[in-house]
Amino acid sequence: MLLATACNKNEIANDENADKKGFALPVTVNVTREGDDATKATYTDNGGGTGSLAFSDGDKLFVKGNHETAGLFAGILDWVSEGTFSGTITTKEAYTGTVDALFTAAQSSYYVYAILLPNDYTTYGYLSISEDGYSASIGFNNNNTFASTKALAVEQFSCEAAGSYSSGFALSPQYAILNFTITGLTPSTEVTATLTNGSTLAITGLVTTDGSGNATFAMGLADYTDLYSLSLTVGGNDITLVSSTKRVEAGKIYNITRNAIPGALIGQFSVSSTDKVYFSKGNLQYTKSTGIWSFMDHQYSTVETTSQAIGDDYASQDVVSLFGWGTSSWNNGNTYYQPYNTAYVSSSGSGKGYGYGPTDGSSYTYNLTDTYANADWGHNAISNGGNTADTWRTLTKDEWTYLFNTRSASTVNGTADARYAKAYLFGTTHGVIIFPDVYSHPAGVTAPTGINATSSTSWYGNKYTATDWAKMEAAGCVFLPAAGWRDATTIKKVNEYVRYWTSSTYNSAGYAYNVGIADTSMNPADYNQKNYGYSVRLVRDAD
Repeated sequence: MLLATACNKNEIANDENADKKGFALPVTVNVTREGDDATKATYTDNGGGTGSLAFSDGDKLFVKGNHETAGLFAGILDWVSEGTFSGTITTKEAYTGTVDALFTAAQSSYYVYAILLPNDYTTYGYLSISEDGYSASIGFNNNNTFASTKALAVEQFSCEAAGSYSSGFALSPQYAILNFTITGLTPSTEVTATLTNGSTLAITGLVTTDGSGNATFAMGLADYTDLYSLSLTVGGNDITLVSSTKRVEAGKIYNITRNAIPGALIGQFSVSSTDKVYFSKGNLQYTKSTGIWSFMDHQYSTVETTSQAIGDDYASQDVVSLFGWGTSSWNNGNTYYQPYNTAYVSSSGSGKGYGYGPTDGSSYTYNLTDTYANADWGHNAISNGGNTADTWRTLTKDEWTYLFNTRSASTVNGTADARYAKAYLFGTTHGVIIFPDVYSHPAGVTAPTGINATSSTSWYGNKYTATDWAKMEAAGCVFLPAAGWRDATTIKKVNEYVRYWTSSTYNSAGYAYNVGIADTSMNPADYNQKNYGYSVRLVRDAD
């Protein structure tokens, strides 16, 4: 966007009081656009990552420089219209000449620069002016508060500046914007958010959550700051920003969406008419050598590979993730829950499902809920899921069915109540994408087809790159990889079948319900023998 008017060419007359010499100066400002979004003055968020720019009443321009004969000069100019700012420049020495000549000569011999002072800048305390007249200077307070929206942060914290003059000042942002969306907080409350690098930066402010426990806020960050050095705490929860070096660039907006619940994804999913859940960030896995339960680092990750599907390879694996049903390893003395470290080698044959999950010695038909919830895998402390027992759980058969077949959801690519679609990620991994209740498909990513219908789209119907999936995950999507299943120590159908346990037993001793999805079929209430090894994806109830 280019805003231009003519410069005022009025000459400046000498007078006897040089220290107070001043003149009115209409300034032409050429506005440049840089970064993911335009960042200049008042910013209107148009959605979809775009915005529009305009100056507003109250905007000011601080100009400072040094001229060979006029000496130091400075002034604060008011926005008038379009790209015109008017006000008073104070020079240290007497000066006769045009404004254009003053700025041009100052640039050639000494220096001249301009910085935008957005409307209400004093309220945010980010920029401040000290001294008066030609001695005025600008200061920066990096420990500013948060802005409540991205638009306000762009306006207040981009630090629009120009270090040169050519018939006007061409402003460009000197800072980057971090735009946060944090989920998993207590609904409709104020929480404290703090961003710090442990030394020079400590930004703290109150943010208000909405009725779903989401908080949005934004702030400015100096060019080339390393995000890896920053720590974010929201509502007492420590939240990881990045796991590797990432330096921000001026003029860019970094949209950072995280869940305050350790190990949880951001999307909310209805599993009944009243209950919503967050999914864990990856499938559950168990390390036999350490006895540690954890979530995989990525939704698309699986421990099992096709190379493990031969003979007794699985028995030799230290990290495993295809579990017999109800194998939480918990034992209260009278009621026995099969320990995982022996359950995975169960043999085939008659009665192979008996003894899995809760049993009192005569009945094998208890669910992994209520009195017998300790048989649920979520009873264990999850090392990267808060490391506290009984905070995660497995969905019941009815909840999985509601999730896939019943819940209300957003319209995606013309399909109302879009709940799921099969996909092929990175050219390597088959699976099922589950759309959150509220979902907006990312711009630039091919819209999914075969939504809510497994028979009309094969595994290869929706192909997404790593970049595509990163955007969809940031929008709240869950992915269930086709990890296959295990029969005794043999892995079968890796990358061909999605099999996930429910917490519901079938009304026959050796069987339990599971989600079963193949190339042309989907059944969220399938059932099979309890000794089969299936994937487990835990959830956490949303407040």
